[in-house]
Amino acid sequence: MTSAFTVRNQPANGTIHRNILEEADPRELSAYGDLVEAAHCYARAAQAADEATEMVQSSATALVLSDIEAIEAVNVEWEAKATLTRGPRNEAGFTPEVKPRATGDLEVLHRAAEMASLRYQQHRAASLRVELNAAEATRAVEMAEARFLEVARRLAM
Repeated sequence: MTSAFTVRNQPANGTIHRNILEEADPRELSAYGDLVEAAHCYARAAQAADEATEMVQSSATALVLSDIEAIEAVNVEWEAKATLTRGPRNEAGFTPEVKPRATGDLEVLHRAAEMASLRYQQHRAASLRVELNAAEATRAVEMAEARFLEVARRLAM
């Protein structure tokens, strides 16, 4: 059987410390190694979860911006269609000059609205993927924390 020694720092009279050499149980050393390993696993999982949370926030921002872009593109298209089908409006006695839009302009606006909607859907899919990854990272942190606490409880006994 291999013996290992540890040094414990114990105060002798409150101000002076003396080192006491004690023989450590190899099983206890192994448990401390398990505890250190569990702590490292927990730290890595927590860091991954933090990074995933940052990615979720970034993705959510991109999704909102894409949503705004899609709404604005659809609104421009609707406005173009509305002004194409009706004549100039008479508001408060003034009739503004309305430049008629060509059919080609509507096609371009329609294509822009479709592309904006496509970008929104792409950002939405990416956002859902990132949220799923963050949820998995959170579960990994919870599992690492449970393992860490279980090893610590075993050491305390």
